[in-house]
Order: sequence, then structure tokens, then C-alpha cells
Amino acid sequence: MRGRSLFFILLWTIPWFSYCQEESKFPVNDSLQFLIDTSNNLTFEYKVKESLEYAIKAANYAHELNNDHYKSEAYYLMAYNYQIIVDYKNAEEYYRKSLHYAEKAGDSLLILWNNNGLGNVFSDGYKDLEASLVYYDKATDLGKRLNKPEEYMTPIINLAWTYVDAKEFEKAIPYIEEANKLVVENRDIEGYCEVYYLKGRLALSQNDFEKSEKFFQEALNIAERHNMLLEESYIYEARAEMYAKKGELGKAYEDIKRFQEYRDKVYNKEKLKQIEIARVSFNVDEYERQLQIAKTEKEYQSQLAKNNRTLNIIAVIGLIFLFGTAFFFYVSYRSKKNLSDVLKDKNVQLIEAKAEAEKLTQVKSQFISTVSHELRTPLYGVVGITSLLLEDKDVLDRHKKLLGSLKFSGDYLLNLINNVLQISKIESNKVKLAKTPTNLFKLSQNLLNSFEYQAKSKGNELILEVPNELPESLNVDSLRLSEILINLIGNASKFTENGKIWLRIILLSKKENSIHIRYEVEDNGVGIPDDKKDFVFEKFSQVDRESNNVEGTGLGLSIVKNLLEMMDSSVHLESNEGRGTKFYFDLTLEILEEGEELANNEMNNGKAKVYRRILVAEDNKINQIVTKNLLSLIGYDCVIVENGFNAIQMVKKEDFDLILMDLNMPYLNGSEATKRIREFDQKTPIIALTAAELGEVKDDCLEIGMNDLINKPLNKNDLRDIIVKNLLP
Repeated sequence: MRGRSLFFILLWTIPWFSYCQEESKFPVNDSLQFLIDTSNNLTFEYKVKESLEYAIKAANYAHELNNDHYKSEAYYLMAYNYQIIVDYKNAEEYYRKSLHYAEKAGDSLLILWNNNGLGNVFSDGYKDLEASLVYYDKATDLGKRLNKPEEYMTPIINLAWTYVDAKEFEKAIPYIEEANKLVVENRDIEGYCEVYYLKGRLALSQNDFEKSEKFFQEALNIAERHNMLLEESYIYEARAEMYAKKGELGKAYEDIKRFQEYRDKVYNKEKLKQIEIARVSFNVDEYERQLQIAKTEKEYQSQLAKNNRTLNIIAVIGLIFLFGTAFFFYVSYRSKKNLSDVLKDKNVQLIEAKAEAEKLTQVKSQFISTVSHELRTPLYGVVGITSLLLEDKDVLDRHKKLLGSLKFSGDYLLNLINNVLQISKIESNKVKLAKTPTNLFKLSQNLLNSFEYQAKSKGNELILEVPNELPESLNVDSLRLSEILINLIGNASKFTENGKIWLRIILLSKKENSIHIRYEVEDNGVGIPDDKKDFVFEKFSQVDRESNNVEGTGLGLSIVKNLLEMMDSSVHLESNEGRGTKFYFDLTLEILEEGEELANNEMNNGKAKVYRRILVAEDNKINQIVTKNLLSLIGYDCVIVENGFNAIQMVKKEDFDLILMDLNMPYLNGSEATKRIREFDQKTPIIALTAAELGEVKDDCLEIGMNDLINKPLNKNDLRDIIVKNLLP
């Protein structure tokens, strides 16, 4: 909980002590109260050394008077000062002492605040969130039993903050709502700032960027008006994370700069505290030692009247031993303190380096995603136009060979870009599984067919082996399974020439509602040396095979490994150098009844039998040409518009059987255009065209009224199938 501990201490200490004295059931000692109030005021001025001196004097005097209430107050102030200078070990010790005497005195408010202080120590100092929640809950429950909302407001905010830091946002929501109510009732300015900040982080976790930005701005307005440097620093840091997540990297960079600026200002103030540490370390020991000496001397004086000269000798020996022991501990303490300071500095540097590395990783992932999407568009044009030319019967055979090579190169580059983007998404935990009814035989057959050209060019034979007992419909993420098999078959094709490549499905066991299968991809190519087998699944790793001049990024098998781990499986390797390689993995899948979806996939493999008219909304000229020609090949007429606004006008003027809507267009994008069309036309099917991964945009597209979506580049068969599926009565 960055910065929270100091803020809440300063916010609540003075009101608490004044409140205690106004309604205290304990007799007021003017001398002790003066020491307590002076220590409290000095702390507010960052004069930690002087504050500790008065707190220790108050503790000495309270012990002389044997007043448990003032003992607890004095120790609370000592613990509070140690917490300010981030000495959490001593802070914990004195909070526990204060709690002990508060319980002896029956002082409920001191018990409440010591539990809250211990919560801060375990949360901020020891990073033990589970233990901190126990203490915050105790403080909250006690405040509610006392019916003092102004007293339990702080632990409520602490509880909310702890759950937010732990990313348990559902648990944080009720505490944020209660904290919001309490700060409104108590008109607490600093509390408003903290609650708005927590609301912003909660909205950010829900990807509600509009609300998140609004709440962070409200928090900043309060912090700036009241010169709250610490709060401004971590609000800017959180908002930078929000802008980075939105993809507004310029704004994120500006907020990071502001965060650094305010952090430096806070550090200068924190530096004052570190200067005090060296001065305080000896004096605290000295005062505690003087307290012990005073008690000892008092005991000696009472005994002198009753005992003989021998006791004086024992007292002198005891004092010499005490001073010698104190000196030894002092030297030891100074040595440990110096080492502790060095370790603290190193820890701060490590934390800052870790935070910077995490930010750079986020920026890198965003950059990779943006560049990959930008590269896809021209490549889609190359692949699409090449595919159209290959369909043209008038193209000479010698040109078709060149076009085939061009398409292979385009597909290779496209696969390379997709692999880089896939790794980036896996690292960012953005890949989610989406299971659908799937015919594994047809899926496997289609995948092998897609490698037919590559296999022929290298003289390879592709063989599919599927058991007859394999159910027709199984529940699996067909997209991720396809990515796994494409990478494995592609890897086998790279390192095999004039050989065979097998894709097998082996039935391991079958139950009433589930089936256990094994996928195998085997080749009789060059194989993998034994000393290289442990590295082939690492990112960017490639086995050096002198007999094969192949290139690649070395990402394919890493993607296979990560995707199978998401599917609760793992990939295994068997290989002998010069004799071939076999990769295999096991899956347990749910058996589904053969239904309408599978039936739809088997229909309409030829051209459209009924004349249909289709509206295409696409701003890219090359994609317009490709889409129009593909539709013509499969038997459809189309009208093309360049943006969402023109699409709306065209739908209002003419009737169309189906709309193909690109998501990213100028003036009005596909999503907004679909929303407006659905206001007056609920029936015409709308299919989204997108270069993004389907899993990223599917839910949003269906929510606004689209019927289906398809990836670019458009494949003739896939385009025909999805149109037929959505035109079925």
C-alpha cells in the first residue's frame, strides 16, 4: 500500500488524542498530557527525534505514577514515530506494548488504534496481507461497537486498500462503498481523495476507463488543492497504468513523468526522516537505559536502609556490568543499523527497477500488438490478391507457380507476425479459452489440406489417421487447438524432405460423457539431437541442423507449450537424430450430442444457390478488391461503402440480405454503425470483419447486435461458410 501508512497516521493521530481527552473516562494529569500533546505536535512537523524524546519522557513519568492509560498513549506515540521512519520491527514492539496497557486500562479507543497500527505494520512493513486484515477487522468491529463512525473510518479505508492491492476487487467493493459513505458523513477532505483513488483503481480493474479516469481526476483535484504530495505521486502512477492499458502511451508517459516528479519531492521530505534515524537510534536506547537505571537505583536506595555495605558493592558491580552490556549492545546495534540502511537502499532500488521493468513489459506488449496489426493489413492484401489470381483460370501455369510461391511467402510472414503477437498475448495473460462444438476429424483434415502446397514443394506425403470410434462433436477450443497443430505440423514440414508426416488421433479411453485422446504429429525427417531436446520449447530457440537450411523465430513450440498448459495438458517429445521426430499431447474432452452447429458446417460446400445481395463496409481499397472478388467467386453480388456513415445511409435506402462490417473505419467505425443500424433494422445479419484476434472482440461485437465475426485475410471457403450459416432461415 504505497504511501498509505504515513498519510493515515498523520490524518488521524491528532484528532484521536484530542477526542480521547474530551470524552475520556480517565483522570487527566496536566504534566503527562503536556508531554503527550507536545510529542504529537512535533511528529506532525516531521521532528521525529524531538517527538520521541517527549514520548519517552512521558513513558518514564507514566511508569513512575503507574498510570496504564498514559503508558499506552506514550508507547503508541513511540510506535507511531518508528513507523514513520520505517523501522517496522520497533513499531510492532511498541504497538504491542501500547495495546497491552490499553487493555489493562480498559481504553477501547486506544485498543482500536493500536490494532489499526499493527495492521499498517503487517501490511506495509511485512507485506503480510492476511495478518493485516485480521487487525483491521478488529479495529473496525470495535469502532462499530462503540458506534463511532469517525473512529472506524480509517480501518475501513485500510481494508479496502488492502484488498485492492491484493487484486481481490470483489472483496474491496463493500469497503469502498462504506468508506465513501463515512467520508461524506464526516466531511473528510483527505478521505475523499483516498476513496476516489480506490474507485479509480477498481474501475481500472474492470476496464472501465471512462470511470477510472474520472475518479483519478477527482482525486488529483483534491490532492493538488491541499498540497498532498504523497497522494499526487501514487495517483499519477495509477493513472499512467490506466492510460497504458488504454493504449494512450503519450498520456501514460506524461503521468509517469509527473509521478517521478512528485516522488522526488516526497523523497526529499522522506530524506529528513532518514537523517533523524541516525540521531534517534542512540538516544532511544539511552532513555530506555536511563529508565531502567532509575528504577534500579530507586530499589537500591530503599534497600540501603535495610541492608549492609555488601549491597553497595553488589550495586557498583551491577552498574559496571550494566554499562558494559549496554556498550556492547550499542556497538552491535550500530553495526546492524548501518547494514540495515544499506539493505533498505538496495531494496528501494530493486523495487523501483521491478516497477520500471513491469512498465517496460507493458509498453513492449502494446508496441508489438500495434506493429503486428499494422503489418497484417498490407500482408492481407498480398495474400488475398494472390489467392484470387490463383483462382483465375486464364493465368498461365508458369505464372501460377510464381503466384504459389508468393502466397507461400505471404502466409509465412503472416504466420510469423501471428506467432509474435500470440507470445505477447500469452505473456500479458490475455489469451482465454473458448470451447465450441467441434468435429476433430474435419478440423484435422482441413489443417493437413492447408499444408498441401508446402508438402508438395518439398516432396512430402501428409497422412491423417483417425479412429472410427471418434465422436463427431466434442467440446474444445478449436482455435487454440488449430494453433497448436499448425505449429507442430509446420515444424515437421520445415525439417522433412521427401518423407512422410503423420497426424494421428489415438483413442485412449472413452466414457459416457467424456473421451481421453492423444494427438501425435510425427515425421521421418532429420530428428533432434539428445543434447538439444531440453531447449526446443524455449522462446527464440532453434536447433542447428546443418542438413536443413531453415529459418524462423523459434516461437512455434513455445506457443504450443504455453497453450497446452492453459488446456491442462503438456507436450512430449520423442526423437532420434537422423530418424525423425514425434510430438504428442493428451486431452480429455466432453462429448456433445451432434447438433445444429455441426450440421451447418456440413452444408453448402458449393456456390450459393440463391441470388443474394451483400453490403460490404470496408475502407481499405485493397481489401475492397479482395472481398468483392471473393464474393463474386462464391456467387454473391455486393455493394461497397468506405465507412460506417455511408453504410447506415445505404441500409436505409436499399435492401440487403447480409452486411459485412469492418470494425476499424474512418468517420464512423463498424461498432457505432452497427448500433445505429440496429435502431431501425433488427433482422439483417451483420458479420464483423476484423484483423484482431476473435477472442478479443467477440463479446463486444455480439453485445452490440452483430450476428457473427470473421478474421482477415478472408478465405473463400470460410467466407462462404459464415455467409451461408447466417443466411439460413
